[in-house]
Amino acid sequence: MENETIPKVEVISYRLCGELWLLAMATSVINRRSEATLAGGGTELTARMAGDMSSPVENSWTIFKEYHIDEDVGFALPYPLEDLPHPYDAWISIARNLPELIKNNQLRVEVEKVLPSNIAVPYCKLSEKLGLPPILLYADCVLANWKKKDLNGPMTYENMDILFSFPGGDCGKGFFLVSLLVEIAAASAIKVIPSIFDAVQRKDSDTLQKALLEISSSLHKALEVFSQIHKYVDPNLFFNVLRIYLSGWKGNPLLSEGLLYEGVWDTPKKFAGGSAAQSSIFQCFDVLLGIQHSIGGVPADSAAEFLQEMRTYMPPAHHSFLLSLKSKPSVREFVLSEGNATLQEIYNKCVQAMVSLRNYHLQIVAKYIVIPARQQPQVEENLEEENRGTGGTNVMDFLKTVRSKTKNSLLKEE
Repeated sequence: MENETIPKVEVISYRLCGELWLLAMATSVINRRSEATLAGGGTELTARMAGDMSSPVENSWTIFKEYHIDEDVGFALPYPLEDLPHPYDAWISIARNLPELIKNNQLRVEVEKVLPSNIAVPYCKLSEKLGLPPILLYADCVLANWKKKDLNGPMTYENMDILFSFPGGDCGKGFFLVSLLVEIAAASAIKVIPSIFDAVQRKDSDTLQKALLEISSSLHKALEVFSQIHKYVDPNLFFNVLRIYLSGWKGNPLLSEGLLYEGVWDTPKKFAGGSAAQSSIFQCFDVLLGIQHSIGGVPADSAAEFLQEMRTYMPPAHHSFLLSLKSKPSVREFVLSEGNATLQEIYNKCVQAMVSLRNYHLQIVAKYIVIPARQQPQVEENLEEENRGTGGTNVMDFLKTVRSKTKNSLLKEE
């Protein structure tokens, strides 16, 4: 691979730019190839993800399968492929040895042996087929990057592993698996969504109460799982190592002009890095519970704009699912119209559970980003790093705004 064919950005070192690009491409393309193979690949996958979907009101998991939602793992990809056939087996070999190859400055050498001279073209074509931006996403490193050690064993941290690692030792494993387990804990609530809309349509308050209690319980379980991050993820390793590989080229001062995808676009493009805002599960409950971040469908502030933008970083089927929920009868309006104190209290439990999760997320960001940033030498660049999340936003301002909007959705006692 000739030097001039490698994307260049003046403000980042040649080696880091190349390694970030190759690392993101290698891991992401393998997970996406896994998704395509699992779903049948090619046109069939694109049609299923982008086509007209049925309503989720029907009380059947057949509908959720059309939206690529699994009964056990929710929005996660069930059993991602661990191996791919020739010639993709060479990519698998590289991805499995990423940390060691980067440590020994051998990643570029190995990639040159197996990838086309212009890596941007095939990567962007595959991303376009799957309807995803050409950058490492939450869906790549969390939803499609896991396996069970014992296939008959439980879905627990001890019985799970990630398929592809990043520099930073077990920090990446901890971060990705805890994120996945939070998803799975909350995913059990998706099962009651058909019952919720059915209850609203039939004005059945009793059934709605039971379903909302299921959601509240699942969200509390998700919060309990979230606490495992302290056990498995080291703040300094996350901030100084892993976070570098998750950051994108939007809102990133080191890549202020974006990244040039040679052979695809003539000008640099800006894409956000992997972010929890790209998870469909909590935006799903925002929509279901009527937690408003927009006014009349228009984002009310920069936080709402970011949430809306992050939907374009979700697998299209998941994005379509969120849109379909928004078109259904309002659960919040029904709860208000019933004037049932018990129903309102249960609804508030669901909203409060979302507030608690967002409170906890703020605490995690403080521990894993803000505090480590303050421990760095005090130069101007580090002041920006203090509040920048992997998605490129001022993460503390973003999360506080989202939490505030969630709190405002609590029904007031009359």
